[in-house]
Amino acid sequence: MKKLKTAVRKWRRMRLFRKRDDLSAARQLSADQGPSTSGTPAHIPRHVPTDLQLEPDEGQKLREQHLRQFAFFQLRIHLKRGQNLVAMDKNGTSDPYVKFKAGGRLLHKSRIVYRDLNPVWDECFTVPIEDPFVPVQLKVFDYDWGLQDDFMGSCYLDLTALELGRTQDLVLCLRDPNKPSLDMGEIVLNVTLWPKSQEDKEQVGANRN
Repeated sequence: MKKLKTAVRKWRRMRLFRKRDDLSAARQLSADQGPSTSGTPAHIPRHVPTDLQLEPDEGQKLREQHLRQFAFFQLRIHLKRGQNLVAMDKNGTSDPYVKFKAGGRLLHKSRIVYRDLNPVWDECFTVPIEDPFVPVQLKVFDYDWGLQDDFMGSCYLDLTALELGRTQDLVLCLRDPNKPSLDMGEIVLNVTLWPKSQEDKEQVGANRN
């Protein structure tokens, strides 16, 4: 009987030591792998994306949503003058005029100012705009009688950057895509973009017909 009791006590001690060893091993494994997140077992590695996708600028997104609320727009441009335009003629001057285009459509062609690198046009015009996300392109040319007119630079008017209903003065730098480092002068404008309703759009269409 005494031998039986001794054997039972020995078996219980061995079982207790084995549980402690298993618990220590489990804790060590958890410490090596780092803390687990809720719902993620410690032995499953968590995925960390190598490149994070940044959300588009919230301000720009809100502005685009605001612009899409309107059926169309009216754009008023006051073409004031040119400054320090390039000389294309042998006499050291040019005969500049400006073309305004959007989506391949001619919006306006200015008059020609002869023999002047700082021309004053002082012209105003208003055109309907259906898609404000299409920029207005300005191209300046030197008029040549009977010959092909010489290119004097171009620039773009970003309509999405305009504050609706507010008149703004702009100075746009002219560039040649084939000679991006060449300074070709500036165009000075005064522009206003007004939002219009569907009724306004239909009225404009009726007046055209």
